[in-house]
Amino acid sequence: MIGIGCSLLLSACSTQPLPTEIPQQALGLPAQFNASGTDTPATRWWQSFGDSELDQLVQLALASNPDLQATYWRLQQADAAAAQARSGFWPRLTGGLENTEQRRGASNDFDFSGAENEGNSWSGRLAAGYEVDLWGRVRSGARAAEAGRLAQEDSFQVTALTLAAEVTNVWLQLQEAWGQQQLLDEQLEINQKTLKVLELRFGGGVSAAADVFQQRQLVEQSQQELAQSRADIQVLQVQLAALLGVNRDQLPAFVDALDGLPPLPALPATGVPSELLLRRPDVRQAQRALLQGHYLADQAWADRLPALTLGLLFSGGGRALSDIAEDWLLNFSAALDGVIFDGGNLAAAERQQEAVEQERWAAFRNAVMQALSEVEQALINEQAIRERLSFLETRAQLADQITLRQRRAYGQGSVDFLNVLSATDNQQSLERQLLTAHRELLENRVTLYRALSGGLPEQDLPQPPALELEVYRVENQ
Repeated sequence: MIGIGCSLLLSACSTQPLPTEIPQQALGLPAQFNASGTDTPATRWWQSFGDSELDQLVQLALASNPDLQATYWRLQQADAAAAQARSGFWPRLTGGLENTEQRRGASNDFDFSGAENEGNSWSGRLAAGYEVDLWGRVRSGARAAEAGRLAQEDSFQVTALTLAAEVTNVWLQLQEAWGQQQLLDEQLEINQKTLKVLELRFGGGVSAAADVFQQRQLVEQSQQELAQSRADIQVLQVQLAALLGVNRDQLPAFVDALDGLPPLPALPATGVPSELLLRRPDVRQAQRALLQGHYLADQAWADRLPALTLGLLFSGGGRALSDIAEDWLLNFSAALDGVIFDGGNLAAAERQQEAVEQERWAAFRNAVMQALSEVEQALINEQAIRERLSFLETRAQLADQITLRQRRAYGQGSVDFLNVLSATDNQQSLERQLLTAHRELLENRVTLYRALSGGLPEQDLPQPPALELEVYRVENQ
């Protein structure tokens, strides 16, 4: 009966962390987000970018990232703690077996009368103890531990989602960095060709020395930016390797290839805010932490009340091992124990847990507000970046025309070379800004996907084997 009751209680805790109407009623959520698409977000949302190499990198990170593996072992700790708490529903049974060998010394002055003072004897005992859960102390402790396990399960999902987003963002930054490097190579080649033309014109007495120096400065700037781009690629590769739990030399070969930024997928359906909050792992984690605080407060209240403990002791003994079962004594006891005075210790502990519950309610509300904010900000930023891209594209087209006309005018001697230099620098800067804006748009979509995600498939999450760590232990000499 106890086991059935425990199962029902824990099942309720697992399936209903909080009533579904709590977010809408207590938090005043909006009926809908300010924008929404029509596509259903994929569970493995990074696959929406259509990049098989990105998919491989995310899967590698999920399988071998040390931080995610550490979170897995924290989940195992929480699972063991929940099992320990559930053990309180069952009696505790202990046993002992003792053998005594007794001999009398020949020179002993004491008078031992009776043959029983010498020889071999056996004794054994079995003791059972059980706390009757009058006030729900054990039940509240088990529920709190189970809520903690479920919260750690959600923490595992949060860490996995964060890891997938970090790998995706680093991969997008790498794609942009390679694109920037290619663009800078092309710009450097153009600037060097222009410098050669100016040097020839200067040798012919057509161009001024200042024009040559200005163009040389632009070439140096391009070389500086190109060197920085190469360094950025190396740094990003190191970051990616750390996320994958490997050294940079162990990165897959395709990490050194240029694929270009993927196209932006269609805007996903954002759904209803209250439904989003009930499926997001971080919000579920905050809900279950709140539940845990509630049960811990109940447990602290029950700790102040008397505890009823039932005890059963079976003991026996004799000269032979079989005598234990023949000559035995059975004791049954019932004890009611309670604290009469403790200087306010238990009362203070109860107040502390009540404060913990209030803190976790505030943390839950904050998690809800942050979840809403992430979605809304991502939707607003996407629109803003799209508009910025549109302006940049128009400016880049105009810059191309301006640069072309300034070069023609300079060739005709109607404008100073500084005009050409300024137009060229602006044109090349806009080309790089366009590439960066495309990457920012994709990164913002990663933020939206992660904000809408309800977690990853269980088969994507690691279950690393336990390692033999004896070799890493240092004995104190």
